[in-house]
Order: sequence, then C-alpha cells, then structure tokens
Amino acid sequence: METLVEIRYRNRLNRPLDNYPVTYGAPLPAGRLKTVDGLGIRLPSGELRPVQAKVLESFPDASAKWLLLNFSFPAAANETGILELVAGAEVQPDAEVELITEDSCLRVRTPRLEVAISRTQFSFFDSYQVAGKEMMAPGSDIIVEDKNGKLFYASLSAESRHGSRSHIRESRHGSFPFRSHIEVIEEGALRTVVEAAGRHTAEDGSELLNFRVRYTFRPHEPAVQIAYKFTNVEEPETGVWLRRIHIIAPTALGPTTRKHLRQSTQGENWWTRPLELGEDVEIFSAGAVNQEAKDRYGAFAEGKVLIRNFASLRENLDDYPYFLRPGNARTDMTGGLRQVYPYLGVTGPDGSALAWFSQMELHFPKALSCARNVIRWDIWPESAGELQLRRGQSKEHDLYLAFWDRPASGEALESVYFEHEFWGPGVLGVPGPPVTFTLDPDDAREAKVLDLHRWLRYDSDKYVLVEEKLGTAGTKGTISQRGMLDVGDSLAADRSWCHNNENDAILNGLREYYRRAEPSILEVSVLTARHNAHVDFIAYDPDPLRQGTMPAHCPEHTDGATYPSHMWVNGLLAAYGLTGEPDFREAALSVGENMRRWQTQKPAIFYADSRECGWPMLAFLRLHEHTGDGRWLDYVDEIFNFYRDHMTADGALRYALPHGLGLSLSGYGEFIAWRACFFFYERTGREDVKDFLVRCLSNPKIYRLTPERVAAGGWACNDLFPAWAVYQLTGDDKFITDNYSVFRLLMRRSGNFPWGGVDMHYYLNELDRRGVLQDFL
Repeated sequence: METLVEIRYRNRLNRPLDNYPVTYGAPLPAGRLKTVDGLGIRLPSGELRPVQAKVLESFPDASAKWLLLNFSFPAAANETGILELVAGAEVQPDAEVELITEDSCLRVRTPRLEVAISRTQFSFFDSYQVAGKEMMAPGSDIIVEDKNGKLFYASLSAESRHGSRSHIRESRHGSFPFRSHIEVIEEGALRTVVEAAGRHTAEDGSELLNFRVRYTFRPHEPAVQIAYKFTNVEEPETGVWLRRIHIIAPTALGPTTRKHLRQSTQGENWWTRPLELGEDVEIFSAGAVNQEAKDRYGAFAEGKVLIRNFASLRENLDDYPYFLRPGNARTDMTGGLRQVYPYLGVTGPDGSALAWFSQMELHFPKALSCARNVIRWDIWPESAGELQLRRGQSKEHDLYLAFWDRPASGEALESVYFEHEFWGPGVLGVPGPPVTFTLDPDDAREAKVLDLHRWLRYDSDKYVLVEEKLGTAGTKGTISQRGMLDVGDSLAADRSWCHNNENDAILNGLREYYRRAEPSILEVSVLTARHNAHVDFIAYDPDPLRQGTMPAHCPEHTDGATYPSHMWVNGLLAAYGLTGEPDFREAALSVGENMRRWQTQKPAIFYADSRECGWPMLAFLRLHEHTGDGRWLDYVDEIFNFYRDHMTADGALRYALPHGLGLSLSGYGEFIAWRACFFFYERTGREDVKDFLVRCLSNPKIYRLTPERVAAGGWACNDLFPAWAVYQLTGDDKFITDNYSVFRLLMRRSGNFPWGGVDMHYYLNELDRRGVLQDFL
C-alpha cells in the first residue's frame, strides 16, 4: 500500500473517543492520485479504516488536487498521532448510511436511527425513529415572526419537490435564486447529506425569507447534525425587521419530562455540578452580563450561556460568601452561578433526547429550551429585541438532535455533547472541535497549493525575528468578534468600519494554518469563510453590480458599495478544498460572475486603476484553475491588453486621479497588478506577457524598494514581489541583491513589517533558499 498523505491529529479530551467523525480536505501533489477507488485510513496501530473520498478539484492531468475525506476513527484520551491515507486498501465499512427514496419522503437509515424527510410538506422531521420506536410527535416546524407579530411557517412553504439547485423564482424586479425542493447533496456509506429548502409562508400565502435545512448522517453518530440557513431575498432596500426565529420539535418522550444540564460554576470551589430538573428549562446566550465584563474582556465577555430562571438552581445563597453571590460585578462577569454548559438533555418515560447549538456562545443571541416534551431552538430569541436583517444577507446555524429509545442518565446524554465540542480553559476559552488536524508543513509545500512552496518555511527557532516582523511568532487563531451576524469578522468599537475579509484574509489564514501546522488558525479561517459566504454575501439585489458578491468595509456587512478590488475568491476556494462546503464554491463562482459584469459595463470604470483590475485578474486565474473553463483566461487577457496599451514610457502604469478629472497622473495598487500579470504568464507561458513584465519590472523605480517608499507607508510599502518576480523571469541576481540594503532597514525597524507583510514571503523564501536570510538577523 502507498501512503498518499499523513494527517496529524490531537485529541484534546481527557476521555477516549470510539468513532470520532471526520470531514477533512487534503491537498495532494500533481500525479499522485487519479482514482478514489481502493483508499483507506491506516491508524497508528496499523488497523485500516474505510474512507469516503471525493475529488473537489483536479490538476490538468486529471489527478486529484483537493480530496475530501470522510471517515471515523478511535482516539485514546489526550492522544496525538498520525493517520495515513493509503492507496491499495480493501476496507469494507462495518456500518453504513442507507438512503431510501420513496414517493412521499426521503428516508435515511443508520445503525443508530431512521429518519424520514417529507417531500410533500416541510416538517423538521416527518419521522425520527430509534430501534423502531418513533421519537417525534407531529408539529415540528421553523417559524419566523416579523416585527408586527405576523408568523411565517416553513411547513406552509410550497410543496417540496425534486428540482434543480438553480431553480429560479421570477419577481417583478428580475429573477433571483429560489429553491423549494428536497435534494441529496452527498450520498455515501460514511456520510450522507440531505437538503430541504423553501420559503417561510404565512397562512394568507405571503412569504418572508428563504430557508434551507441540511441534515448530515453518519453511521456511528447518535445525533443528526442540522444546518438551518435563512436568506433575505425580500425587496425592501434596508432589509426587514424581525422579532423572532425559532425551531420547534415536539417529541414523543411522554407528557412530562425531566431536564438534564450542567451548572458551570457552583459552591465555594466554583466546581461544575450536574442538574436534573423536573420543570421547564430555558438556557440562553446574550451580550455581556455587565459593563465591567465588557470593559475587561471585550468580545470574550459576550455570549456566556446562562439559565433563564435562577430559582431553578435551588441555590442557598447563605452558603456563599458575599463576593460569590449574584450582584457582585466581578463574580457576574462570566455569568456566575447562572452559567451552564450549552446543551439540554431531556428524559421521559418513553425515551430521552439531547439538543444543542454548535458554538452557541459565539453566535449569540440564542436560546434553547424544553417545555414539557417540546424542544425549541431560538435562532433569534424575542428577548434579544428586534433584528434588522439586511437585503441579501444569509446566516447558517448548526444544531444537533439525538434520541434514545429509553430513559438515559444525564451523564450518558452529556457525554455525547462533549464528544462534539471542546471548551478551552478560563474566561477566554472558546468552543471548538475536540480533535484537531494538521498536515506536515513540508507535505503542504509539496502539494504546491496556495503557493505554499514559495512561502518561507516556519522555523520559530531559526527565524524568530523574521516571524516577529511578520506578526506570526507564537500567535494562534483568534476570534475578534462575537454575535450572530458579526462572528468571523472584525468591527471597530463604534461600528464605523468593518474588515470584511480585507486583502483575502481567509486565504492568508489558511496559508498560515498549513505553514505553521496551527489548528486554531483553521478554525478561525473556516469561521471567517462562512461569514464571508453568508452574512457578507449579497444573495439578492436588483442591481447587477451588487448581486452575488460582497461589499467593502461595511459595519453591517452588506450596507455599502461593491467594487472589484474588494471581492475575493481564492480564500473561499481554499476553504472549499478543506471542507467541501458547497456554499464556499458557489459564492466564489458568483463573485467571479459579478466581476465580469463590472468588466463589461459602460463606461468601463472597471479599469479605474491597477487595484481594481489586479484583484479580478487573480480571481479569474483561480477560477480558471478550479474549473478549467477557458473564458476566465479570456477575461484576464482583456485586462492584460489594457495594461500593455496604457504603459508609460518609464514602464509604469499611471491613471488619471481623481478618477474622471484628469488633474494628475498617479499609480494606484500596482503591487497587485504585477502579481496578477506574473501568474498570468505562469499559467499561459506566453512570451508577450513575459516580455511585458521584464520590461516593466526591470525599471529600478519598480523592482528596487527605497527607504523613502518604506517611510512613506501606505499600500504595499514593503512590497518586494516585483524584485522576486523579475528574478524568476530573468535569473539576474541583481534584482534580489539590489534590495539587500532596504531589507536590512526593514529588519532593523521597530514593529512588524509595514502594510502588506504577507507579500514579503516570496522574497524571504528566496533569501532562505540562498542561505543568506540569517545574515540579516
């Protein structure tokens, strides 16, 4: 058997995991794998496990570039190890997911459960059986309430049916995507994903928000993973106002139930305590508990999960010293005695259930409750006040539901939750997966994806000063923002400015994940990708230049202008390669189409400056690489011809600024244009592109960085990519060595490399290859 790739793992739990489910995308070098038949996962013990593999992107020779893997494996408590993807294995699953198509429903069966999803009328579950016993009662639904109290039900959506994912609903303002259907997104023995979609509909037939529900099934998984997404495709320009969004799931557990949860801090030792309550229970996450918490911890103070009714805890406050009682600002910062873990177990005479939100704290406001035998997930609780949802915005929420056909203990129920979500220690800890995965950085370089083979190898001992200048020494992925519509982004404290994935932060984050094998960066980058593909993404707008893309630096994420230099696809497609999430790919393709509409509009303000053209060039090149569709290269060629026709005598690109007035000539954003033209040459091998680049980049004003440019700051003031690029084209050492003095200056300056530090990697890697980088430290 041949080892194709090694995946390093770490179980962060102090408890064993029997069948931990994994969905992970791995990059492979060209030519290594041309068929997914005969693959297996080899454990450290040598045991082989089955794997469900899918090629997400291929090289021109049809070998796999990105391979999505689905499998499960056992991990001992606190175990670290290596999983090998091997070819030439004959491994049969010991358990499978089975999909049965019926006229009235899609039925999914695993060894743990059997679920029916109706084709004729939406219900959260038409049936959910465990060991042949029905665990759901009729009436499950998703309900949206507008600010006037009008209710819109998923169950009243147009009759569910099979249909194309590109099904179009016509409106008087044009057409926009609309789906009312049941569809199988992925079918396999180890993972099957089914989707139901439609419109929340009132009894009078009026509609509000698209909905999509994706159900994920795995053979050894006791819970069904459910992703609910709403999308605002309504006409009001400033959006719609909502009072509440919630999901209800009546169960067949019996007329009365007992609820299981765990109090996070209790007693003078501030220890955890399991609770069993014979009453209705609601837990919720909201903003900071008090201003002291917000002042001290910022975003980390938000979203703490609390029990709504403090009296349910039956605390005798006389047993506590005054400084641990509710009302003490310091004690209450993280919720104090009211803080609980974000799950809810329910036990009745006819069975048990477990429900939770994934990362409930990060995506506040949220609420989870059980009244008698009815479980409810509040996507937006009424207690949070009115929600303004901007036109075109989406948001997806992950939640879980598991049933047992008999009464189960609170310990047994919560064990399933802890197998899915790990909490870091202390106030600053955030929820994440119990098991983390990384690749050997050299394996990622060998695959040559994301240009990693041209980035500097991470060596925190040898190049600690370089990493400090890059701002990467010892850093981990950090979540700077919390909140349902903000998590995955970064906002100014006064909400006057927002990051909105500036400079393709997703791509740069995933590069650092591979370069440093730091799993926390992967978690943050995927969270950012989800935000960028949903909340930041304009799913509907009557303006074709806003439709299907993301705007720039908008405090409310979509309430601002769109323009090509602030639309990015590379990071989204990298995140797609790692996760297989279709929304990332669909968003990237949509952004490319939007850029093309900018390119063809009249007057052609697309060509306003190099920045507005350079980023689309890179996007079109990546879309060509991903799809193989030659039209994307044609679009790049149009931009290149514009550059060539507008080159000045001294080899520079200059534009009339301010735009449209012709008062002055200036360059703007050349750093990204040179990068795009270089990669255009690499993709095509065209000699005219090479000649153009050599003529331009050989100009000392372009390739040679000066102290004056560094001191001036601003856009890419440390950009040494042109020097590296013209050296690659000519082999002339002077383009590298002529910048030694200014690079020494950059290394001696205090603080990080100035703006554009990631652009230094090509030059840094070349110095490392030559063995001279240490001379500058």
